[in-house]
Amino acid sequence: MSSDKTFFLLLFSTFFFPAVKISRERRAENHRETLTFRRDNTIFQKHTSGRHGNAVHKVGEDAMRSYPSYPERHTLCLDGAWEFAWLGDEVDVNTVVPSMEVYDEIAAVPGCFDTAGERIGRRGVGLYRRTFHFPAGQSRLTFGGVGLYARFWFDGREIGRSQIPYAVTEFEFPVEEGVHEVVVAVDNRFDEENVPLFKPYADFYGFGGIYRSVVMQQLPKLAIDRLRVVTREFETGLIRVELTLRGLSPKVLKFSYGFDGEEMTPAEARVVDNQIAFEIEVPGFRLWSPEHPDLHLIAVRIKDDFIVERFGIRTVEAKGRTILLNGEPLRLLGVNRHESHPEFGPVQPTQLMVDDLKYARELKANFIRGAHYQQNPEFLELCDQMGFLVWEESFGWGQPETDAENPETVELFCRASAIMAKSSLNNPSVIIYGFLNESCSDTQAGKEMYRRIIQAIRAEDDSRLITYASNRFERDLCFDLADLVSINPYPGWISDCDDWTRNNLEAVEPAIRRWAEHFSAGPAADKPLLISEIGACGIYGIRSRERAQWSEEYQSDYFEAAVDAVLANPRYCGVTLWQMIDCKSFVNSGQIRCKPRGFNCAGLLDEYRRPKLAFDTVKRLFRYYSEPDTNA
Repeated sequence: MSSDKTFFLLLFSTFFFPAVKISRERRAENHRETLTFRRDNTIFQKHTSGRHGNAVHKVGEDAMRSYPSYPERHTLCLDGAWEFAWLGDEVDVNTVVPSMEVYDEIAAVPGCFDTAGERIGRRGVGLYRRTFHFPAGQSRLTFGGVGLYARFWFDGREIGRSQIPYAVTEFEFPVEEGVHEVVVAVDNRFDEENVPLFKPYADFYGFGGIYRSVVMQQLPKLAIDRLRVVTREFETGLIRVELTLRGLSPKVLKFSYGFDGEEMTPAEARVVDNQIAFEIEVPGFRLWSPEHPDLHLIAVRIKDDFIVERFGIRTVEAKGRTILLNGEPLRLLGVNRHESHPEFGPVQPTQLMVDDLKYARELKANFIRGAHYQQNPEFLELCDQMGFLVWEESFGWGQPETDAENPETVELFCRASAIMAKSSLNNPSVIIYGFLNESCSDTQAGKEMYRRIIQAIRAEDDSRLITYASNRFERDLCFDLADLVSINPYPGWISDCDDWTRNNLEAVEPAIRRWAEHFSAGPAADKPLLISEIGACGIYGIRSRERAQWSEEYQSDYFEAAVDAVLANPRYCGVTLWQMIDCKSFVNSGQIRCKPRGFNCAGLLDEYRRPKLAFDTVKRLFRYYSEPDTNA
């Protein structure tokens, strides 16, 4: 770092964030600490040397697969076989007493109780129970995601409830050393009181179970609650590091930090509101981009805690009608993806996620929209590693105006969005935060709800673009709140199908052109315009020489017309096709004529990941539009 830059860093820190004293010595006289990293950037060993001799401590060996990692905390992953009791669909979940029930089955965690066997497709209440030994001390119990509604007990005492499907749920409490019991009551029934966010008409299936990992972790008295890294200058590798503490904080914090296996540098900082912050250039920095998804690690130690976080150096911004990544114009070639599989439901084995991303790479896609809920953190980390851009979305699908008029429901949407943003702070793949797919953005009550949700997201993280997918078009009142305008048109499939004398495919290009012209004026005129959904259904194996609707041929023709119409129009910054994979939807209720087999069949792959004709069509077109000079 140049002397001018060092002077600026110290001057800036004095006036704009808690004072930081960064030692330029790479070695402290009586203490030196280095980290050894595996090839995948996970910590293998920590080496400490000083006056009391040398020590090598195995760290990073716990069951947590996701960052941030706390290598020295006692951590226990509770995944595996849990005891299970099925209570059926007649019981009131809010009156259940776990000690009164008989646990006569075994259930997998993560896992769902309604994906196989006699209970496939059933709705009701299931009880999960697990016992384990844990040491004494303040502790945190984390559920990566449950659904649809859940109650939680620890050692017979109810500790909380979850009304937000897929969202991370955490509890903190003191424990005594010994054997402990966790019980979870999961209810997958639709209920406006218990789970007001998930409507029965939502176009994806509401599974019942514990979707993601469960982890118990011991907390030190003064703990690092989170570490946030924000890129300030992608040209120089300048980052801002924000460290939030939990517990009784000192006025001045002594800590050390290091990057990518370098020796730890001692420093101290004034603590303000349980937080310190400093800016520094990452030594030997490398930019993160889809073409070169280079990642860095930062490690920070305080007296009783140690955190390792992974991050990427990159910036994203909307400048006029263009999205810029690291200062360069970005065209988004994307697909929507549900966390869904006919055998696992929303539970996502690592191989399934990796294989899905390999299919996306084969498509030449660079963008994934995670619909319509907080994504599995392991999936986001895979996107970080493999170089995919991500739109992450908090829970919401087709929410009516009555939700916007209910303060408790609005608070749940705000909380869901804040949890999502906090969980994804340091994933460089996440460039867009979204919320409330196709909801009441054409109402005044809806606009106030949208405003509050955006405020909740920005309070956690203001470094990403924020948008929402709208199907209200010219009636929408909220586009002025968003950083980019995102619309879900389905011309020739859902809309513009009234002319019985023409092929519906003829409606696609005129509609895309019409919306481009419409959003070239008004509050959206100087914002990027994205097609966040467009597509048509095709049933795997259904072939038609007439290219009839629902056939693979019709679907392939539709995607060709849609991709060409959008990507050939310079008003659009990209497209996110609906969708990547067929997913289970409502099965035998509602408008079932539009859901053959109980699935949304718009996937380029079927639910078992078998490519349809449309897959190769989109692959050819995405290749053309991403490499036009070589494919003319």
